[in-house]
Amino acid sequence: MFISIGYVIIDDIVLPDGTTHMGCLGGGSVHAIMGMRVWSNQVGLVAKIGNDFPSNLENDLARLFDLHGLIRLPNRTIRAWQLFEEDGTRNETFRTDPVESPLFYPLINDFPAAYNKLQGIHLHCRWDDVSKWVEFLRGLGNPFILWEPIQSDLLAENRENFMGILPIVDCISPNLSEAHALLGMGNPLDQLDEFISHGARMAVIRAGAEGSVYADSKGNCIRVPAVKVPKVVDQTGAGNAYCGGLIVGCKQSDDPCDALCRAAVSASFALEQFGAVFPIAGNEKEARRRFADCYKELQRLN
Repeated sequence: MFISIGYVIIDDIVLPDGTTHMGCLGGGSVHAIMGMRVWSNQVGLVAKIGNDFPSNLENDLARLFDLHGLIRLPNRTIRAWQLFEEDGTRNETFRTDPVESPLFYPLINDFPAAYNKLQGIHLHCRWDDVSKWVEFLRGLGNPFILWEPIQSDLLAENRENFMGILPIVDCISPNLSEAHALLGMGNPLDQLDEFISHGARMAVIRAGAEGSVYADSKGNCIRVPAVKVPKVVDQTGAGNAYCGGLIVGCKQSDDPCDALCRAAVSASFALEQFGAVFPIAGNEKEARRRFADCYKELQRLN
């Protein structure tokens, strides 16, 4: 079983021309498990929803994922405007009371007994929650744990806290601007060197259309192209989907190139529609084609 621990959000998307797409299924964890689902049918979610969560969105989740870890609260589901600028910049503004947001983060006591043999985990949480989650999760098989930090925590004043966490997870994956905010370095290779030198086993810097760069403690350094798609519809969640694909790839293959191409393919499917979910059936051949194209274009940098 591959799972994500984190948030479900309802996104209301506003494009630069004023076009809206309301009530889209979102949240970093949902995008991440969708990225996993491209490569595995054993995927679950540990998250909380509100009493107003639309039945059609819950049905979308149930069709694709195991929901033993989905908990319903009496509060309103976290909801946010996703406002896009002409240059692709996305501004997120919460429509629900941000004071209530911490109520929706899963606790260890919420963890379902059904998830007792885990292969991989997307951990999307605050830096100060990582160590207790990792200690708990290591007892549930031998899972690969990727920590995707919460964006608001990626601040220079948290640098030392982050560095102390790197050795206990299997991989960390911020995007380029997040790593810059944390480290004060704009070059992804410098960012990766900093993470690896402080004990990270694996680190990936995601840079959208520019692809991603990977490094690990074994000395590998690999540049991964972004997989081209016929039309980019919505960039929201592509980075989360990348992380999901990477987790499955790292558990199912010892070849980092294999895992990275799976990650890039997962991200590519996330670009092609509004909302986190997309069809799996019928896309297997296209996933293999995109994987092969990505593998041919990888660049080893060492």
